[in-house]
Amino acid sequence: MYRIVLIPLLLLLLLILAVVLIPLLADKEAILDIATSALYKRTGATLTVAGDTELTLLPTLGISLSDVAVVLDGQDHRDLRARSVKMGMQLLPLFKGNIAIDTVRLEGLIVRSEPQTEGVDSGTRGTDIAADGLAALAVPLSLKVKRLLIIDARWEEIDSTGTVSTLLVLVKLQARNLNLEQSPIPIELQLRRPGEQPMALSLDGDLRINQQTQKINLDKIVMEISGATGMPLQVQTNGTIDVSRKVADLQLTFESGETRGTGRLHYADAESPRIDAVLQLNFLDKALLALAGSKAATAAGEASTSTGWDEALPLDALRLIDTQAALDIQSARFGDHTVNNLHVSLRALNGLIEVSDLTGNLYGGELAATATLDGRGDTASLKTRGSLTRLDIATALAGTESARMLSGNATVNWQLGSRGRSTNELIAALNGPVKLTTENVVLQGTSVEKSLCKAVALTNNESLTANFPADTRFETLFASIQIANGRATLNPLRAELPGIALIGSGNYDLVKQNFVAAFKGRLSKKLEQLDHACRVSKRLTVIDWPINCAGSLGTEPASWCRMDAAKIMQDLTINEGLDKLEKKASKLFNKLFNRGD
Repeated sequence: MYRIVLIPLLLLLLLILAVVLIPLLADKEAILDIATSALYKRTGATLTVAGDTELTLLPTLGISLSDVAVVLDGQDHRDLRARSVKMGMQLLPLFKGNIAIDTVRLEGLIVRSEPQTEGVDSGTRGTDIAADGLAALAVPLSLKVKRLLIIDARWEEIDSTGTVSTLLVLVKLQARNLNLEQSPIPIELQLRRPGEQPMALSLDGDLRINQQTQKINLDKIVMEISGATGMPLQVQTNGTIDVSRKVADLQLTFESGETRGTGRLHYADAESPRIDAVLQLNFLDKALLALAGSKAATAAGEASTSTGWDEALPLDALRLIDTQAALDIQSARFGDHTVNNLHVSLRALNGLIEVSDLTGNLYGGELAATATLDGRGDTASLKTRGSLTRLDIATALAGTESARMLSGNATVNWQLGSRGRSTNELIAALNGPVKLTTENVVLQGTSVEKSLCKAVALTNNESLTANFPADTRFETLFASIQIANGRATLNPLRAELPGIALIGSGNYDLVKQNFVAAFKGRLSKKLEQLDHACRVSKRLTVIDWPINCAGSLGTEPASWCRMDAAKIMQDLTINEGLDKLEKKASKLFNKLFNRGD
């Protein structure tokens, strides 16, 4: 029975509403005046409409505006315009002069900045864009819009010549239940940055905004960023953003290709370091320029694509960095080399990068180093010191795709400096001492003992009969190295084998990776233990056995070294002549002093 009564009552109510609303709907200017007045009262923003105004009743009361401009609280240096604005409103609050908005849809929104005034730091551009974005959202947040949809919004800048450049494009932004009382606001966003190195970002998650504390809480935000790295980067974050202080404290988990990581990030626009990060990664294949911010990453990307192998150092990008970071990476790949359990503590400010602690495991050796790169001038300077203890030589050679001609362990200590504007310039200008010591070194594919014994056997007019090892096992291998002008000078270069002592000097070209060396060998009677024909008489122990070596790491070691047989025979002849002369002189002296006997 009550249903039969309810239906006529509803029809009567709709009729009354229609009679009341028809005159109101006919007056579009009245509706617009109410909306403009309420908007200014609640937010301080001034609304002007240069295009058409359309009103609809069904399915909801709606206003459609075209060619709209908004000035936020007298900030006339920010020009906010929209191609189209559509709002769906509740009916009853409208009769009281209030606006209760269910939906807002904006298309073609443009936030345009005037030219930078002289003396304004270009590094504040990102902050200005963020401020403009918050300003554009201030109106629907204040009005508690239930659903906000923005499509094709652009942040643009006009330079001094009047040319308009697009800084950011908001492809889509959708948010629900907008409020300033810290209730959850589901949000979806698609953002891209055009240019020579385009980037794109998509975001999905919940946030809460507290008007009293001016803080935004990110409950769980999932992002995907493409263009900043070789592969898309997926990031999940939560934390707090203090809008008034421009400070953010975030917890992160991220993934890009093989790389996965966790960490925390503190951003403070007015502090130094501006970014303070602690990150843990399982794998790293490229430098972490993301810590420097999008501007530095862009500048570095443009620099890296402008040249070939000898890349210019991205000094302009380095000067934009204000970062403190602690990185722990399970496996970091640098070209052909992989450092495991890498830990890096660094501070970067205005082009000065100080690595206070760098440790890791490289080819079985323990790496410990410090470094400073000063890129504040036109030419960068580098200072580094450190050590690499008990490096596995064979593994290191395999990592550089060189033939495994050496095995054993090596320890390297260095203190180097350099200056340059490119990678190769820094390598070529390296200067400083390096000390190399080794253990259990074996030169594979050649037998130094056999080569020397063959020469000794010739002096004895005999032939070798023993089988010699195919490799050379060193008892000692040591080098004191001075690096300068792109070359490593090895002096002295000392090696000891059973019955053989070698001492010499050499040079290694750091860029071309080839070497030359000259040794003087001294023999002992231990060689006879290898082969009877390799007997070393006294006359053979007093001469130097010259060995000349040259080659590169990519060639076979058997072709590196040769003995100077002519020099050996010359020294033997001279020594034998001196020996005969000594014997004749001895007899002469004996006759002279024994004449009276």
